[in-house]
Amino acid sequence: MKARILVIDDSEVLRKITTFNLRKAGFEVFEAVDGIDGLEKMRDVKPDLIILDIMMPRLDGFGVLKQKQKEEDLKEIPVIILTAKGGAEDERIAKSLGASIVMTKPFSPTLLIEEVRRLIDDAGA
Repeated sequence: MKARILVIDDSEVLRKITTFNLRKAGFEVFEAVDGIDGLEKMRDVKPDLIILDIMMPRLDGFGVLKQKQKEEDLKEIPVIILTAKGGAEDERIAKSLGASIVMTKPFSPTLLIEEVRRLIDDAGA
């Protein structure tokens, strides 16, 4: 069975690029346009991994991480943060809220795929 990845980002271009590369690598990919949409899709899809932006309208990535941690069936899902901000403080906050990896945009699709595979293997999905 293909691993299921949820990409949560308000940038349509970034979602399309990320989705294209993940599908090419053999993953089943779902997209969400902001944090609220992302939480709803998380509950519906139960992905094996989440790729999450920090700066989004309605609910930012930190808000998504906080809510995810409160939900028993979601809190163990690994998260890769993709952010344009890339500061040490954002990385510290993201990791304290349960993010596995923080990557700065622009990012290498090859490196992203490697990290996705590693985290899914580590989680046993």
